[in-house]
Amino acid sequence: MSVMTFQHKLEQWQSQWSELLESLRHKGADVFHTWEPPVTEKQLTELEQKLGIALPDELKQTLAVASEAWMGWTLQHTSLVPFDANGDWGWSFQTLDWLDLWMVEDADPTRYLAFYHAHNGDSLVLDMHVQPQQPAVLSWNHETGEFQFLAPSLSEFLERVTMLYGIGAESWQYEPFVDYSGLNMNHPHTLQWRKWMDDYLHLTLEKANGTLEELIRYAQMSGEADEPLRAAFAAYEPELVLHAWQERIEQESDRGVREALMEYAGDICCSYAADWVRSLWKANSGERVNASILAYLTARCLPEQEGLALVFNELEQMEQTSRLNGYTACAWLKPFTSRKVIEWMFLGQRVSYPYDGWDRLFACSAPSAEDIWQWLGGSTVQQQVVISALAMLENVQTIFPEQAQLQHTLVLLEQQLDKAVTKKEKNLVNGAVHALNKL
Repeated sequence: MSVMTFQHKLEQWQSQWSELLESLRHKGADVFHTWEPPVTEKQLTELEQKLGIALPDELKQTLAVASEAWMGWTLQHTSLVPFDANGDWGWSFQTLDWLDLWMVEDADPTRYLAFYHAHNGDSLVLDMHVQPQQPAVLSWNHETGEFQFLAPSLSEFLERVTMLYGIGAESWQYEPFVDYSGLNMNHPHTLQWRKWMDDYLHLTLEKANGTLEELIRYAQMSGEADEPLRAAFAAYEPELVLHAWQERIEQESDRGVREALMEYAGDICCSYAADWVRSLWKANSGERVNASILAYLTARCLPEQEGLALVFNELEQMEQTSRLNGYTACAWLKPFTSRKVIEWMFLGQRVSYPYDGWDRLFACSAPSAEDIWQWLGGSTVQQQVVISALAMLENVQTIFPEQAQLQHTLVLLEQQLDKAVTKKEKNLVNGAVHALNKL
């Protein structure tokens, strides 16, 4: 590649990168972008003297465009992103140096020139031994010390990583797309990823509205079942909608994505998916879907009384073999946001130390002022659960619609503060008082 051609490509890539990041930002992704002024001839000369080599032409030209370029993105709905992908790519004059291989015996200290460092400690490097003027790009895993061939040159790497929408730079990010030739643009995973990202960036509800298959694909891209999307699905027979979701779920090989699709199916189909959810409960425990997914679908699709009965029974069976912990109970019962959960906890005297998880479950189960007073008058652990939960409440004004209710609660908390012995207990009460005094 000639000097002018590479410079022209750098300009094209910069334009593509800027357009990509702007498009992702509009889609709600978190993006970052640093583009520093180019290096000077003096800086380049001093760096070459420090490194003891002449820098490859492509690297020089890259630094002449920007001394440092740091770009990346993270999508919000990570559960549905293929390969757990995120974006991270660039280069840096400031950190350009020989890779430190102190842990490798007899390693050549002047072979691998690191031009970019990922957040996790992995690095992108140039192999300066094979072709010093056009070195290959490798990924270095800082935990294993292993190298992974990515491209035969810096220009080829930038071309390929651009086609992959900037994926990287932690070494595991490249693994689905790599073979003996490096990042392979014809690899099945590459084609799958590029198709997914193209849909994510360009598929609209208007374009997807023609078929259920496309609507489901749009739901994957949008990441939420908002009113316009619900309305689009409502134009079809509910049985057809559920069947289409079930087919899509069965086709998905990635368990994480499959379970996320099940959540979306529950959001869209609601009570029409009740029999399907009941069938999930009948599966053997080892074949069931993730507990949090099953709990979510149960709360979303079954009548509350039926759904809670199933979950209560599940948890009570667990209690037969070991004491139920708050995190497990919260995972199963949080989706219901029901006061009946608070009653189940209180009457069964289920909360215990450590109470982590129980406080979160109390806070998200639509407690009333009367519930809070009852727990403040309960056992020591019940008191600490509700006091901790008060600092987590998001609907305080709904719980205490009258000022007198709030004042009575504050009086009860002052009594708790008087009884507190340890600094931790006092801080817990003060946190609850501070949260309520914000009203």
